[in-house]
Amino acid sequence: MASLIPTPWLITAGGAVLLAATAAFGGLQTVPPKPVPVVSVGEQYSGSDLEMTVQGVELRAKGGNAASFPDKAKHEKVLAVIVDVVNTFDKPRLASGTGTPSPAVDGIHVDGIDEKPLIAYADGSSGSVWLQPDVPVRLVLSWVVGPDELHDGDEVRLTLPDSTHSVGTNVQRGVDIWDEVVVGATVTTTVQEIPASDEDAS
Repeated sequence: MASLIPTPWLITAGGAVLLAATAAFGGLQTVPPKPVPVVSVGEQYSGSDLEMTVQGVELRAKGGNAASFPDKAKHEKVLAVIVDVVNTFDKPRLASGTGTPSPAVDGIHVDGIDEKPLIAYADGSSGSVWLQPDVPVRLVLSWVVGPDELHDGDEVRLTLPDSTHSVGTNVQRGVDIWDEVVVGATVTTTVQEIPASDEDAS
C-alpha cells in the first residue's frame, strides 16, 4: 500500500514548482507606479474634483491681495502662487481642507516650504474662500519667506493634490470626504519678483 503524502508537503512542493516556472519566464514582476504628470504654467490639471491652473509664481515685497503680511523690519517677502480654480463637484466647497496633506486648494505645495498656504481671492474680496460649482475663480496662495530664501528667476517646483471622494457614515453620515491624498501633478516654473513700486501702481 502506497504511503500517503502529507498535504502541507504537497502545498510546499506545488509552490516550489510555481516559483520555478515563474522564474523561467522572467520572475515575479511588480507593476511600476504610474509617473506623476507634469503640467506647465497655464495648463489645466484636474484632481480632487477641482480644475487647477497655475498662472504664475511671484515674489512680492508687500502682500498685495495676498493673505500673508511680511515683516518689513525683517526684510521678509511674500511668495504668491496665482491659480485659477473651478470646483467640478456639485456642491460648494471651501478652498482649504483639513489635515496635512490637504485634498483642497491649500494642498498645493511648494518644495522646500512645509507650511500650508494662506488663500485669498485675487480680486481682494474678503471672507472665507468658497468654491461654487462650475464657477471659475482666481486665487492667490501665499507664504511669508525670508530675505534669502528665494530670488527673482529661481526655479520652484509645485505639487498639485489628488484624492478620493467618499460619503461618510456613522457620525459623519452624509458628509463629503476627500482622503487618500496623493501628488496628482507637478509644475516647475521660475519666480518673478514684483518690486514694491509696481505693487503700489497695480
